[in-house]
Amino acid sequence: MNQPKNHSRPGTTRAERTTRTLRDAILTQRLTPGVRLVEREMVTQLGVSRTGVRAALQSLESEGLVVRGQRGVFSVATVTAEEARQIYEVRAALEPAMARLFVERATAARVEALGAAVRHAEAAARDLNGPAYVEAFGAFYTVLLVGSGNDVARRILDTLNARISYLRHLTTQRAPLARQLQTVALLRGIYTAVQARTPSLAAKRCAAFVTRSARFALQVLAETA
Repeated sequence: MNQPKNHSRPGTTRAERTTRTLRDAILTQRLTPGVRLVEREMVTQLGVSRTGVRAALQSLESEGLVVRGQRGVFSVATVTAEEARQIYEVRAALEPAMARLFVERATAARVEALGAAVRHAEAAARDLNGPAYVEAFGAFYTVLLVGSGNDVARRILDTLNARISYLRHLTTQRAPLARQLQTVALLRGIYTAVQARTPSLAAKRCAAFVTRSARFALQVLAETA
């Protein structure tokens, strides 16, 4: 197993850095579904305490990225097609409503932040930078959800965020450049509807975006099963 990259940031604890390192390795498929995450091995590979590793694994378990076996040994979770379908159903139910609320409530600065995320996604696609591409989509939806002003809906989607990000990484790895650019164009369509302050159009385009994403994700999961 390749050692995951360590992305340290100021002001974070060692346990938080360990969690981020393992999360990034899972999301980018350096640690693939089913791989066992033995605490003593993680201690050696990451150079942290067993307590830090245990805290990281418990945090990732709450995000649905790892599962605990019968003997207490963790392994990387598998996002099944059925789970993915349900995740996209939740997104389809909530995100169009959040887009509508965003149009009604968001400040001009948040609208501009939405546009910046679209530009970053397009630049990342053209640079063939998959992680940056996924990060830009995450930024787009973070702005959208925060700007909607509905904290309850945002918290619901936050519980799915890690698995949504996992599916984005998985599908990005399988998507050719042409599809990625088409996806960015659809994202830009949501942004232009927001910019024009047309809530019904923004909601409609958001719903169509989720439907298209779900179809491709389920196809990828079927091919990799």
